[in-house]
Amino acid sequence: MDPSLFRTTLEHAGPAALGVSFLAGLAFSINPVALAAIPVSMAYVTKARQARQAWSFGAMFILGMLLIHGLLGLIAGLGGAWVEHLLGRQWGLFLGPLLILMGLLWPGWIRLPLPALALRARRPKGLWDAFALGIPFSVAVCPFCTPA
Repeated sequence: MDPSLFRTTLEHAGPAALGVSFLAGLAFSINPVALAAIPVSMAYVTKARQARQAWSFGAMFILGMLLIHGLLGLIAGLGGAWVEHLLGRQWGLFLGPLLILMGLLWPGWIRLPLPALALRARRPKGLWDAFALGIPFSVAVCPFCTPA
């Protein structure tokens, strides 16, 4: 595919741009963390429920995940455009060293003391509980949130 045609398609908001964006998001959402975490979390939400109630709880859990995934994608897209507009193309001079620092944090070569949060999820008792539980799971399996 011609890169200029791809860029033109995405710049003009229309059905083709939505389809390409959806497929790109789907492709980038398939990662080992999501493939392992989503079935386990769905089992946690739907365990020991009647079939109809399990479907409802599972649907609300997925709706919570989808809503937050879409919101995070929107924030990332608009945030990048905002930073580029604010700082111009030079924002990479700040972002490059920051990403190198984050890369050194990953293997533990640089230590950054952060407080540990001792939180425990409780089994959802209602549909809104299942929806709310989908929110942190969405952030946990979000591909671009992993470095954070």
